[in-house]
Amino acid sequence: MHLVERSTKKAAFLREAVNATGAPAEVHAVELEDFVENLAVPVDVVTARALAPLAALLTATYPLLKTGTLGLFPKGQDVDAELTEAAKCWSIQSSLAPSLTDPKARIVCITGIRPKIQPGREKNRRRR
Repeated sequence: MHLVERSTKKAAFLREAVNATGAPAEVHAVELEDFVENLAVPVDVVTARALAPLAALLTATYPLLKTGTLGLFPKGQDVDAELTEAAKCWSIQSSLAPSLTDPKARIVCITGIRPKIQPGREKNRRRR
């Protein structure tokens, strides 16, 4: 398991927790985008809690999700608005699972994703 935390203080806490519990995890004190860009091994699942709106999470994790990695993103009561916003840029195959911690929250389960072609770009592609 890879734990990514840009804050060195929080990453140090995570390392202590990993050492104390013996969890099979490696902590990376880097920006998420840098981790994703430099990851050399495939991953099965990517998840993030309280990091960013869904559209931003999809942008940051797309290099992993496009290979078939499952995305699990806990979201609060505004999950429908976040899905609507994300759908402006992404074609998403997803489902919602109930949260066990908050009856109003949901977990967005991403099983497929591809970027949408933005208006105007399609013309430029045809000319090339």
